[in-house]
Amino acid sequence: MAASEIVLCGLDFSDLSKQELALSVEVCEAFQAKLVLHHNLAAAGPGFTRVWEWNEVHRADAESSNAAADHLREILAGLPATLDVEASISSGPTAPLVVQLAQSLPASLVILGSHGWSTADHASVTERVLESCPCAVLTVNEETDAVRRFRLRADGGEEIRAAVALDLSAGLRWPLEYAFALARRLPALHLDLLHVRPDERGLEGAGRSRRELESRIPLELAERVDVYVQEGDQIEEIVRFTQERQSSFVLMGEHARSFFRRFFTRDTAREILHRATCPVWFVPPGAKPLGAP
Repeated sequence: MAASEIVLCGLDFSDLSKQELALSVEVCEAFQAKLVLHHNLAAAGPGFTRVWEWNEVHRADAESSNAAADHLREILAGLPATLDVEASISSGPTAPLVVQLAQSLPASLVILGSHGWSTADHASVTERVLESCPCAVLTVNEETDAVRRFRLRADGGEEIRAAVALDLSAGLRWPLEYAFALARRLPALHLDLLHVRPDERGLEGAGRSRRELESRIPLELAERVDVYVQEGDQIEEIVRFTQERQSSFVLMGEHARSFFRRFFTRDTAREILHRATCPVWFVPPGAKPLGAP
């Protein structure tokens, strides 16, 4: 892997930051990537964001900036000495700054925790980053202890399984290529390709979907990739499948990248973001896989 591989981790100093750091360390050690920690001094007023986003270290003044820097130094001191890591502090609207930093580094992956859906009094930073981030985004939901299931490397030769949720109508190429690239870099990773179809489409179509997915599996990965075609509600089946299989993470293509679609259609990606019990790895079209030459 090129030395320039960079993972960007956004920290708000909430309890969720511990999970974000754990994900970041696992990813960076698995891919020998550089870690950039980012904290933003929130510029929005307390009526616009949740309480956890507004405390004495989030005001954009010199005193709070120094407090944030001290906190970041403590975090850096607690990370493995083998990591190549640095930290960054900014001030302004958080989501645009994360996207801008991801572009300028450039980052191969952004790691963010999700505190919940966007509502009238809470702007979900993770949702907004997903709308325009040029690279993949790995997320973890604060409602679960999902990070305990996240592994990319095997300690004792055990198999690590990741689910790849696929929508055949929306295109397969980029999420599949990304997932296969991860598997090539991670010898212990086994991929479960999952396509969920509405109940009424019939068994004949299910067979075609299975054959289409099987035809795309590279020969060198054939023994490490399984195909599952199931019927039912897409969101419910993906959540259930990853729970039953104890998936390390679920990878899915990010199709909806506009503000209006988020509110006027049923966006599967964001439903999974907030309901999954394992980390979710979102891949936009054109995202370069970690570890790709």
